[in-house]
Amino acid sequence: MQDVATPTTCLDGLPSEKVFALARTTKGALYAGTSAGLARCDERVNRWRRVADPTLARAAIRSLRAEPDGGLWVVTMQESCHFRPGRPPRFEKLSAASRARLSRPPAALVRDGNGGRWTTSGRGLIHYTENAARFITGANGLPLVAPAHLARNRNGALWAGGKTGLARLWQGRWRYYASRRWLPDNRVNALCADDGRGDGKPGSVWVATDRGVARIAFRPLTLARKAAWYERATQARHNRRGFVGACLLPTPGDTSRWLPEVSDNDGLWTSLYVCAESFRYAATRDPQARRRARESMRALLGLLDVTGIPGFPARALVYDGERAFRTGPAANWYRSPRDPRVRYKAETSADEIDGHYLAWYVYSQLVANRREKLEIARACRQVTTHILNHNYTLVGPNGKPTRWGVWTPDKLNNDPDWRAERGLNSLALLSHLRVALRLCPSARFASAYRTLVTRHHYALNTVEQKIMPPFGDNNHSDDQLAAIAYYPLLRLETDPGLRALYRQSLERTQAILRPERSPFYNFLYAALTGRTEDVAPGVRWLEDAPLDLRDWTISNRARADVAFDATAGRQQEAQLTRVLPPNETRIGRWNRNPYEAEGGTGGRREADGAFWLLPYWMARYHRLL
Repeated sequence: MQDVATPTTCLDGLPSEKVFALARTTKGALYAGTSAGLARCDERVNRWRRVADPTLARAAIRSLRAEPDGGLWVVTMQESCHFRPGRPPRFEKLSAASRARLSRPPAALVRDGNGGRWTTSGRGLIHYTENAARFITGANGLPLVAPAHLARNRNGALWAGGKTGLARLWQGRWRYYASRRWLPDNRVNALCADDGRGDGKPGSVWVATDRGVARIAFRPLTLARKAAWYERATQARHNRRGFVGACLLPTPGDTSRWLPEVSDNDGLWTSLYVCAESFRYAATRDPQARRRARESMRALLGLLDVTGIPGFPARALVYDGERAFRTGPAANWYRSPRDPRVRYKAETSADEIDGHYLAWYVYSQLVANRREKLEIARACRQVTTHILNHNYTLVGPNGKPTRWGVWTPDKLNNDPDWRAERGLNSLALLSHLRVALRLCPSARFASAYRTLVTRHHYALNTVEQKIMPPFGDNNHSDDQLAAIAYYPLLRLETDPGLRALYRQSLERTQAILRPERSPFYNFLYAALTGRTEDVAPGVRWLEDAPLDLRDWTISNRARADVAFDATAGRQQEAQLTRVLPPNETRIGRWNRNPYEAEGGTGGRREADGAFWLLPYWMARYHRLL
């Protein structure tokens, strides 16, 4: 079941306004009381229409209450009246009992269907049954500190709203809805739950906020259909002649206009998409997947061709006049000697090289025809030869090694400044050489592999590749790069002793990463080891991932159910002690810190779908789903 939000931040084209109350009449009509009068919802299109009655537009409406006759009690700051469509409002003096009833916060008390009641309290919720009362707070999983509004679907879903968002209890699990991904504003003023259809699904809820109304609903959605959703979004706004990456939104949240991003990591992000489509093709034989994988592989090979330096791929490239946003537009950009229309970005790092080798391996094994295998083998031979010719470094157009393209034994084993990269870069280089030995066998490559293992103990270095404090930062970007290296290395290595070392490294890494419940790491671990105990948490992550790929700013600082780590993250970001579900955190790839308490760009960027598509199609290919 997939959560879907339909925020309506304007009422019939009018400026956003505070919504104080919601009510559904006994005849099924849904009304909102706003700072500028009464409105009715056309639920076929989730649009609101102002009720054309001047007496109901004189002041802000503070409360609504449905009446048995199909009408509403409407309470403004000055007066109250009984309203029924097509009839003049009937003003009445309320009885003391009616005034008391209307003075309570809307839906502050709901019944649970079994004779019990839920009510709000100053620090959480209280669930009353016939002989007992149970307090529900953050210690019991309630995300809100002081919910003020309650609603309940007939199917049993309980909704609570307050100053910091919306929460739902369904089948024993609390979910948190906040930020523009779900709501026009985090301050919830009223709730109105739909009854549902009695089909065992949680039902939907209408949420009134200071900036409009949202509807949180649910739709049946298989993982295959969800994959198709991400594919469409990726192709619509994130494919730049085969390069796949994020895009910028000039108007925050508005996907009708976008600007492709030319990033430092175009090679890496495009490589991951090549792998996703390659696994997809191998699992389904869908020719569309082969076409898309092929287009992006052509883009990757273009990064190598454009520099004119044998074996040195660019970080990114852009054509003159191309409509795109370049990160760091003035730094490390060179005119291509191969094509005068093109500028390319140098200073290529190990990240991009890791992506290239993985994509070459996966595409060659699962998609490539004979001609493509030869072309990829040529590219792999060039890059591997370049690395060996330059003492295990990448050397760019300035004739010097790049900042992070370094795998030299003397640096990794003897230089304290490279201690944190020792295990990861050893793992990566051994993986690259294993791929090269598969795609373009060479006695020189085999000799280099043996020398690194026997003389420079690179295989031993891999065992503790995952660095943790106090020996170094918990680098989540490196976790992604390690996963990329593990896959071909453990698929290709046949020596039992080396396999044992690499497996020991993988087991240690997975033990550290297991609390993140990442489908990428969990499915990769299962594919390489045959152990499937981590598959279910990965599937749950795929199910929970939001359909909305916009990078909304999301903060979990005000939640009642989280605790903060005493230490900050690698970028000095505040961290939580546990990883929250992906629909409760900002959108991000696997290089993002999953423990971060808050982050986002306010909807100014949109992610591509490869972060979800790669683990999904990998799992499909390896028959884990």
